[in-house]
Amino acid sequence: MKCKSDLRGAIIARRNTLSPNEVAQKSAAACDYLVSLPEFAAARVVMFFITFGTETDTLPMVGRAIAAGKRVLAPRADRDAKSLVPCEITNPETDLAPGAYGIREPGPRCLAVRLEAIDVVLVPAAVWAEDGYRVGYGAGYYDRFLKSVPRACRIGLGLEVQVVPQVPRGEHDLPVDILVTEAGVRKFSHRSANHG
Repeated sequence: MKCKSDLRGAIIARRNTLSPNEVAQKSAAACDYLVSLPEFAAARVVMFFITFGTETDTLPMVGRAIAAGKRVLAPRADRDAKSLVPCEITNPETDLAPGAYGIREPGPRCLAVRLEAIDVVLVPAAVWAEDGYRVGYGAGYYDRFLKSVPRACRIGLGLEVQVVPQVPRGEHDLPVDILVTEAGVRKFSHRSANHG
């Protein structure tokens, strides 16, 4: 099996061969699967990641969630603490601006939200495995964040070109509960009923 950095580079390169139109079409299909999930429908507070590069386009999904009356959060990176701060957004057009690493994030007017309030976290990755484990972008922000929200349902969101049979993983890596791509929904039973 390739090491994480080699796998990450290979899959991002593969994802980057998609045209903007292909990414948009595949993202729209993934969005339809996402909003049909009972776990997403029941969620009152949802934290989205904000698209960077050729990732699944989350902005239309953010708009749909806000229109559906959900409280929508996006992460602000605290580079000193190497942590993510979930902040509420109500209008992606005005609330988001380029921040750490050039990724759009909530501006200073957007207030942080208590971690316990979060029902669903949408999780990005460079690479997804068939069993719900992931290879991130190397900084560990989401691995740390997911440990801080044990109650939240973890939904991975990606494109099918990012999915491989398995990825290298360490003892601290957390899988998602559900993986959504344009090809459909994969649900996993990694966690017991108490979300432990």
